[in-house]
Amino acid sequence: MPLHSALTGTDLHEPKGVAAAASGKTYLSDGLGSGSWVVPPYTITGVIDDVSTSSTIYLPIPYAGTVTKVVTVLAGSLTTANATVTVRIDTLSPVSNNTVVSDSRISVETDGASDTTRKLFVTVYIQGS
Repeated sequence: MPLHSALTGTDLHEPKGVAAAASGKTYLSDGLGSGSWVVPPYTITGVIDDVSTSSTIYLPIPYAGTVTKVVTVLAGSLTTANATVTVRIDTLSPVSNNTVVSDSRISVETDGASDTTRKLFVTVYIQGS
């Protein structure tokens, strides 16, 4: 009989716990020969049409989770001043308060302090829970 680690093809089987796993969860390996059933990570994207005009966009959160990263891309350079962009989970800044609940929102706002019309693309990475 071959070692379990040497099994291939039709000898492979579903991960342990598949019968009890909730619908919509996937198995996420931990790199140490084990893992857990989790809601998969997902991203939410948005665009501020002009970072140099004070405004707020709202990103809908369909599933509970933890914000792991926020990435922004500015479509060009600003000439004389910088705009401050703030990301909030409902009303909390995600420095340590980075969990989100289903059917909530994240707001991304700019103070409009810069003077060059530029789009700001925003991607929020969320690990489902």
